[in-house]
Amino acid sequence: MVYSGKIYETDGANPVAVHEAEAVRPLSPIPHAPSFRIFRSDLQPEDLVGVDAEEPNFFYGNPMSLVGASQLINHPEMSFEVSVLPLVAAVLVGDVYRIDVEEADDAILGITLVNLLIARDIERRERRAGVIGRSHDLGGAIGPVLTTPDELVEEVQSAEFGRQYSMASVLRVNGVERGRGSLLELPITFAQAIAAASQTCTLKAGDILALGPVVTPEDPIVLDPGDEVQLAVDKLGALSLKLTNPQ
Repeated sequence: MVYSGKIYETDGANPVAVHEAEAVRPLSPIPHAPSFRIFRSDLQPEDLVGVDAEEPNFFYGNPMSLVGASQLINHPEMSFEVSVLPLVAAVLVGDVYRIDVEEADDAILGITLVNLLIARDIERRERRAGVIGRSHDLGGAIGPVLTTPDELVEEVQSAEFGRQYSMASVLRVNGVERGRGSLLELPITFAQAIAAASQTCTLKAGDILALGPVVTPEDPIVLDPGDEVQLAVDKLGALSLKLTNPQ
């Protein structure tokens, strides 16, 4: 647990120790997520085969490719156009099936950030084939913590279609700002995403549902080995990852 700049370590029920935040390197807050669904609002319906513009659409990412905050990921040799997809994500607290939008926010354990690496060159080929997969399997970071919905009550702008949050976002590469955004710009809410995904199968506790991008840079971002990417969102913290040379 994080409170007043300190990290409170527990065994799940009892206190164990208190640490200064700068002395802790956070791991992924969800180390073994059952699934990772990505709702990308910048993919237009014509980019994918057989999609319905009226229904929130998603594709699956690889939950085991996500690491914690401020960790290293090898720059992939398979792509010459590595970029980043900045997302916000909800983690589910329990199993749900065919849940209504009005009840879906109650299924959220916490909200966090995801910096997902993507291969733009491979993605273009996948769009032509009508499937998204390998281009989003390079790795990414999640965290730094889970923020519970009760901590974000004051940031709720509207609840007509589930909670819509008014929180600003910023993306930086090597400390240089590359773009700003707001969660208000997302076309769907977490509740809508959860309700839509739950219509076809049971969503499990620990499932990750990510929305984005929450920042759309004016100029395309191409990352090189050694680059560091940071996504920051009000009330959710800042999430960094650094690319290294592959071994």
